[in-house]
Amino acid sequence: MNRPWFDPKTGFPLFGEYVADMPSFKAIMADNVITESEMLEQHHRVTGLLQELEAALPYDLKELTTKTFCELAVLYSLYRKSEGVGSFAGFR
Repeated sequence: MNRPWFDPKTGFPLFGEYVADMPSFKAIMADNVITESEMLEQHHRVTGLLQELEAALPYDLKELTTKTFCELAVLYSLYRKSEGVGSFAGFR
């Protein structure tokens, strides 16, 4: 999965655009109900991927990746609190 991270016109991240194509998302959303077990399964999936990534990264990239994930979490939290209004509406 080697896709661009940003829209060349807007500069917004494209990850939200890719969500609908993810097999995990399709499976979870097939019945339009998100269960506790599906959330836990996704949690384990993400945790496993992060553990793989952490083990594979050299120190300098791990530091940058950690900072990036933390700032992305801040942005996502702000976006969720703003309910997607205003200039943050492009971050999907």
